[in-house]
Amino acid sequence: MAVYHADALVVRSRQFGESDRVLTLFSRELGKLQAVAKGVRKPKSRQRAGAQLFTYGDFLIHRGKTLDTVSQCSPKESFPHLWNDLDRSFAATGIAELLDISTIKEQPNIELFRLTLTCFFLLEHFQPSLVLGAYALRLMDVLGYRPFLEGCAECGVGVKGDRLFFSLEAGLLCGNCRERYSGRWIRAGSVAFMRQLIRADITKLDRMRWGVWMEQEILETLRLYIEHKFERPLKSWRMGSLMQDNLEQSFDGKEGK
Repeated sequence: MAVYHADALVVRSRQFGESDRVLTLFSRELGKLQAVAKGVRKPKSRQRAGAQLFTYGDFLIHRGKTLDTVSQCSPKESFPHLWNDLDRSFAATGIAELLDISTIKEQPNIELFRLTLTCFFLLEHFQPSLVLGAYALRLMDVLGYRPFLEGCAECGVGVKGDRLFFSLEAGLLCGNCRERYSGRWIRAGSVAFMRQLIRADITKLDRMRWGVWMEQEILETLRLYIEHKFERPLKSWRMGSLMQDNLEQSFDGKEGK
C-alpha cells in the first residue's frame, strides 16, 4: 500500500538534514515504525507539533523505498506535563527508550501500546519513578522477559533472608545455584515491592509508597537486568541516576555547612 494510517506515539525524534526529523513511532496496529517528517524543524511547519517526542496522534504515512514519509499528522495528545517537570520528563524518556530498544520494527503489540499510552497519562499525577518501575516490569512481562521473583529461577526452591541474590540472567537465585551467575544482592523488601508493582492495578499506583533507598535499588537492579537482556545501555536511565546522585550530594553538602 502506498499510503497508510498509524495511530501512534512518538517514542524517538532525531534530526535529519537541515529541516527534517526521523520519527520512531509505536503504533497500535503496526508496532514500531520509522518515518521522516519533512520540514518540521521550520518554525512555521504545520506538522511541527506532531513530530514532538511523546506526542500521540494519527499519522498519515507514505510508503517509501528506503524510508517512509509522514504526509500528515493530527495530534491527539501532547502531554504537556511531560515537558513541564524534569522528573516526569526523565521518566517518560526512560519509558520511550525502553520501548524502543526492546521492540523490533513492524511487530504489533497492542498490549504494549496500551501500557505505554496509559503510563504517559499516569505520569501527570503519579510519582514518576514509580510509574517507570511499574512500566519496566510490565513491559518485560508482556515480552516474556520478566525476572523470576517467586523463588529460585534455576531450581524453583524458595529463597529467604533479608538480602537475596538477583541474577542478571534470570532473577532470584538460591545459595546452591548463584555461583554460576553474575548478579547483585537486593533487599527482600525490594523484591516484595517489585511483585506488587507487577500485580497491582496500574491505575492505583498512587496507593503505593517506597523510600529513597528502595526506589534506587529497584530501578538500578531493573536497569542492569534490562541492559543485560537487550545488550544495549539505557542512556536516559543512567542520566537520571547521575542527576539524582548529584542532587543528593549537593543537598548533603548544604546540610553539612
